[in-house]
Amino acid sequence: MARPKSPFVWILLAAGGACALCCTGALGLMALGLFAGDDSATPGAPGAVARGRGDPGEPGGFAFDAPQGWKTQADGRFILEWDERGDTLGVEALRLPAVPGLDDAEGKLARMWQERVGADWNDVKPNPLVMRRFMANGARAFFTAAVVRAKNNDRTFRVSLYLVEAQDRLEPLVFIQSFMTPGGLGEAMSASFSWNTSYARVEEALKGVRGSPVGLPLVDDPEVVGHFIYGSSTSAQWVNTFTGSTTMTAVSYSAEYTFSPGHAFQYKYAGASGQVGAMRFGSEDDQGTWSVKHDVLTAAGAKRTRRFLLIGAARTPEGKRTLYLMPEHPGWSLSPGAIGQNGELYVAAD
Repeated sequence: MARPKSPFVWILLAAGGACALCCTGALGLMALGLFAGDDSATPGAPGAVARGRGDPGEPGGFAFDAPQGWKTQADGRFILEWDERGDTLGVEALRLPAVPGLDDAEGKLARMWQERVGADWNDVKPNPLVMRRFMANGARAFFTAAVVRAKNNDRTFRVSLYLVEAQDRLEPLVFIQSFMTPGGLGEAMSASFSWNTSYARVEEALKGVRGSPVGLPLVDDPEVVGHFIYGSSTSAQWVNTFTGSTTMTAVSYSAEYTFSPGHAFQYKYAGASGQVGAMRFGSEDDQGTWSVKHDVLTAAGAKRTRRFLLIGAARTPEGKRTLYLMPEHPGWSLSPGAIGQNGELYVAAD
């Protein structure tokens, strides 16, 4: 296969090639290391957040042990592929050169995503939403992910970029999920239904990731303090095929939290639903105390207690603070579908 013209373009085999994982490969990813040491700020990125010292984690700061069954390549990549009802799914993992410093991890991840992933793939949106989670030993990691397209054959992949805290640096990890169906018919649509399936293998790999330090909160208290608003709305229009008359139904609601430095909170909710012109309205308010423990935000109100999985505290492209929360529900999960269905992005009103 001919080498791509640009040294930063990831090597990809054409659809229908012999390697189902398509060798999404090391060339472009390794190029990320060319700018990994550059700590210049990203537009709209948050300033440095004071961090506690925590407890020692992995000796050396970082370790990644790929699960059994993954194939180790000569260039250090790890690859796994398998058959799923006649289709071939795959996951590739690759370590990148370390990024100095633990400060402004959101900004560093956003810059790496925009400047290199955006340069080497199509459909890469700027200013990615940066999320947070704990690794296997309790070290923190910052991550983002999106579905992108290969520039040379337009095939669909899902790319996840992680920055794991490791003593005085951030260790980058990239996971690339792939999908191939015989003949390629309807592949893009079928691939969209495969990401949650192959993501389970990404989670298996993440169990082998350990960093340092450990024991720090996923989100610091000062990042929670503020007035945050989340809103959602949807509507549908119906047409009577006999009379031609139309009706519209809608659901709209907003929720507000004010978290004070003294760990008191106030909550307001307002919503409306039903047929336009005859909608039903509802509201609710509460107050109490809030706390953060591990990766859970608890708002203990006078009327009821609400718990959220913390999955982010980045900034919008305009520089506004956010809290990315997932309300408690059976089967809390960071899989793509779970985040997409249940995640709520609260944006600071001030």
